Amino acid sequence: MKNLLLLLLFSLGITFSSCLRDECTSHRTFVRFDPIYKTVEALRAEVGVTIGRELRHPGKIYSYGDYLLINEINEGIHIYDNSNAAAPRNITFINIPGNRDMAIKDDILYADNAIDLLAIDISNLAAPKVVKILQAVFSKSFGWNPQWGSQPILVGYAETKETQVLDCSDPNFNLGFFQSRGGGIFLNANFDSKAGVASSSGNAVAAATGVGGSMSRFGIVDNYLYGIDQSDLHVIYVDDAKNPREGKSIPVSWNIETLFPYKDKLFVGASTGMFILDNSNPEAPTLLSSFTHAQACDPVFVDGDIAYITLRSGSSRCQNVDNELDVVDIKNITSPRLIKRYPMSNPQGLSVVGENLYLCEGAFGFKVFNVSDVNSIDKNLLNHLTGFPAYDVIALSKAQLLVVGESGLIQLDATNPKNIKTISTIPIVKN
Repeated sequence: MKNLLLLLLFSLGITFSSCLRDECTSHRTFVRFDPIYKTVEALRAEVGVTIGRELRHPGKIYSYGDYLLINEINEGIHIYDNSNAAAPRNITFINIPGNRDMAIKDDILYADNAIDLLAIDISNLAAPKVVKILQAVFSKSFGWNPQWGSQPILVGYAETKETQVLDCSDPNFNLGFFQSRGGGIFLNANFDSKAGVASSSGNAVAAATGVGGSMSRFGIVDNYLYGIDQSDLHVIYVDDAKNPREGKSIPVSWNIETLFPYKDKLFVGASTGMFILDNSNPEAPTLLSSFTHAQACDPVFVDGDIAYITLRSGSSRCQNVDNELDVVDIKNITSPRLIKRYPMSNPQGLSVVGENLYLCEGAFGFKVFNVSDVNSIDKNLLNHLTGFPAYDVIALSKAQLLVVGESGLIQLDATNPKNIKTISTIPIVKN
């Protein structure tokens, strides 16, 4: 009888286990990324100008005089008349496949057309005109060899949200991403699609040209345009703005991401740290020192003797397990010293004006800190705005901030950092 009871219990265990297995499913939302390939010929042929179009996937931002430029990731650049910040007017869209970055000097817009660098005359915004192409400048970022000729280049991914229902027997059940049958890739819906897109011209170049965000890979200093290309810093002569010419390529480190020119130095953010280059000879910057950190995505912003570095997780390229703000003493430029690390939620672009640090926290919003005491920044949070994701910020002044994120661009008046007011919004329009 005892053996029969054990047998019954064993049989019931199998039945219950089988039922549980049958009901073991997971509903998960993913972003599907299908690769987009284009030949070099197609990339160049598709450059053109159209009337202003709706904003869908905003990336880098740039301010030039009364104009506001917003990158449409991998597609081109929106140009707005921002002379009335309360009502920015959509003027023109420049179609540039593979575009991520931009900078302007003397009415000449420099923009990456995937591997190429375009010089575009925007003196007549009704009819921008390409005046020169520097071919294959950024080929390293795309792993492309000029000898390949017409072989297609991976220029980006088409994003589609999908909901998958997975049984626990599915080999993808416990994975954060998986390969689709059609060759696309699925990633968790909180994947940071801008990671590795990164870069930084920074507010320090405002007097020479316009103002870029802390994520920019381009920066203009006097008659030189600097551009990041995976592991190299490219020097481009722009003394004759309409006729840019290639200079030297300076090896820095693998996976360099952002560029921040400040005084006679160039601060380069990489996935492994910050690299400081002496730019006293602008034709051939030289490496002075570096500050290393855990593997992460990081823009850099410099103010006086302090460098602020944000480290974040949340994407395939940003492997850091900690989200933090690193404050670094650069008074001794050849020996940067960590002052303090501050835990954050998902820190991204940043800017400093006076004693205020403006910090984008991705899906967690936008924060303002007083940094007069760099040893107690966490105790001096002045404001935390939620309700919109924040990717990068340009602080034109305390009275005007430009903040961009996945829901669009918002202009803020931060004259009183504890009572920040919205000036205007340029929302995204979903398909």
